[in-house]
Amino acid sequence: MTIEDLKNVKLSPMTAGYLAIYIKLSDLFTEVSEVTGMDYDGSAVYEINKDFNSALSKAQDEVMKLFINSMTERICFLENHTEI
Repeated sequence: MTIEDLKNVKLSPMTAGYLAIYIKLSDLFTEVSEVTGMDYDGSAVYEINKDFNSALSKAQDEVMKLFINSMTERICFLENHTEI
């Protein structure tokens, strides 16, 4: 899924925003690995990026909580609404 795909999904602006942030964070894993991989190989890349990946994973977890809370509030508290 890409951020462009979200334009056709019926999500509230806030819910879509959280999902877009999550996707951007996911892309950072790949970008950092690619940059590190310019001078190091497979297992070294993992080891060098371990702390970064851990921090980024925690950030993703927090954004996912915000995303879920946003969806839950839309589902539970809004009647007859066309977006979640």
